[in-house]
Amino acid sequence: MGLGDSEIEVSLAVPEQLAALGSLFGRAFVNEPMMCWPMGDVRDAATRFTRCFSFFLEIVLQLGLVWEAGPALGAAAWVPSGQFERWDDHPWNQRRIRGLADDGGVRYDEFWRWVDSRSPQEPSLQLDSIAVDPSAQGRGFGSALIRHGLARARSAGIGAFLSTGTERNVAIYSRCGFHVTEVVEAPGGGPRIWFMRWDP
Repeated sequence: MGLGDSEIEVSLAVPEQLAALGSLFGRAFVNEPMMCWPMGDVRDAATRFTRCFSFFLEIVLQLGLVWEAGPALGAAAWVPSGQFERWDDHPWNQRRIRGLADDGGVRYDEFWRWVDSRSPQEPSLQLDSIAVDPSAQGRGFGSALIRHGLARARSAGIGAFLSTGTERNVAIYSRCGFHVTEVVEAPGGGPRIWFMRWDP
């Protein structure tokens, strides 16, 4: 029997957890079209995606944007929309991440520009990434992380949004209160993407 959300402690992740969380996210995203398609050749995807997430997490962990459930059993990166303007460059735009793509990052850049163009313009909290270790799936860690982020959005009086290329995730997010705003095929033969929003 799974734990209830209220029984799962969600806490701010610390930089010392970088290796464990990089591995957690890297393994969780090996079948996610929003990682696989822009990165290209998916051989050894877990290793490459772990490196991608580790580069991203190096920055966002320092900024207090990652929350953890259990000892690296689940984690979520929640990014306030205003944060983008404060960065000289987005943590996902690093040259070393683009360098892991099979075409040097050309498709990666085009894809993420297209995704970003569909982000809400008003202040919102973005569920950038969420991962739950396979050993802990179905036990409420993911929903606890989502509900924790939404509680923070609600207290700030703002909405939340996300995008996913995995159709089965849509039902999970819907149960937490998100609704689909559009379903669109990415240009250039890219994957189908579900854009979702939550309103307080």
